[in-house]
Amino acid sequence: MSMKKEEPELVIARVSPLNAEAPVRALRSSTTPVSSFFVRSHFAVPRVKLSGWRLSVGGEVDNPRELSYLDLLKMPMKEVSATLECAGNGRAGFAVPAEGELRWGHGAVGNATWTGVPLRAVLGAALPRKGAKEVVFHGADSGVLKGEERALTFSRSLPVEKAMDGDTMIAVKMNGARLTPEHGYPARLVVPGWYGVASVKWLNRIELVSGKPYRAFFNGVKYVYVRGGPGEEISEPVSEMRVKSLITQPSEGDEVDLGRRVEVAGKAWSGGAMVSRVDVDLGDGWRRAELQTSSAGPFEWVGWSIVWTPRKKGEQLIRARATDGRGNVQPLEPEDNRYQYGYNAVSRLRVRVV
Repeated sequence: MSMKKEEPELVIARVSPLNAEAPVRALRSSTTPVSSFFVRSHFAVPRVKLSGWRLSVGGEVDNPRELSYLDLLKMPMKEVSATLECAGNGRAGFAVPAEGELRWGHGAVGNATWTGVPLRAVLGAALPRKGAKEVVFHGADSGVLKGEERALTFSRSLPVEKAMDGDTMIAVKMNGARLTPEHGYPARLVVPGWYGVASVKWLNRIELVSGKPYRAFFNGVKYVYVRGGPGEEISEPVSEMRVKSLITQPSEGDEVDLGRRVEVAGKAWSGGAMVSRVDVDLGDGWRRAELQTSSAGPFEWVGWSIVWTPRKKGEQLIRARATDGRGNVQPLEPEDNRYQYGYNAVSRLRVRVV
């Protein structure tokens, strides 16, 4: 099989603010190197001075707190390996572009090992009140977006139950090293199983709230599934990642040799449950691929592979379809919504048999 020349570690989607995705071939390993991990920014990356950084915890609590970086480091740490995917990943797969949205390919996803403090330890010490229903997370990044009159600060909320889950954490390390500025230094939220927007970067304030659901710009205007026409719109915030697969080998447009065995491989993930099955169509119907589940944790993507011996020259479409443990299956076509979030149609690429 003849391979294309090496691709860069990240493909820039937008320079300012920085947004970049991995070339798909860079996602073949079980753990994604930081240099190939996608970057999603809405504003300029804040340059945080560690000496002055504080994380405040307040709102519907009886013991408001303010933590320094050193305070966090003194708390018991844990590691969680988890896949994060941008909610807009795959948007290029929609036929008609969504106005004003980044036209991501399929590389705004990655799997990393995160080290940090379980969020429930921080919240528990603040003594949440019984009426608290949501936890709001504020980042240090802010600015004015096109079409908006006022400056915005990035913020998202989680239900108290998800915030208190033992695997939701305030991360200070990624793949064993201190977070980079682009990935949220000095501390960020990591919410395993949810789209990356929930994992607020540059975290500096946590607020417990009661009453009506929290609906700020990034979970009331954007990062919501909006369906239906005027007057009939239904919207709900983006949350769990949908079941999805990705073909990482071979690459789009590669040439493969007639009659020679080729390994077709990739990754599959889901926020609702671990992937239980991946089927691959190599032009002769769906066949079950082999899963590498023994090495994957509950929030990590799963590697899969199948061997193919091409029998016919010409262009060949390869398709992959994942199923998770709850029975969720990738659809043949994506579910349309205004901002084109949650693309998870069957994975496709074309190669040429020579």
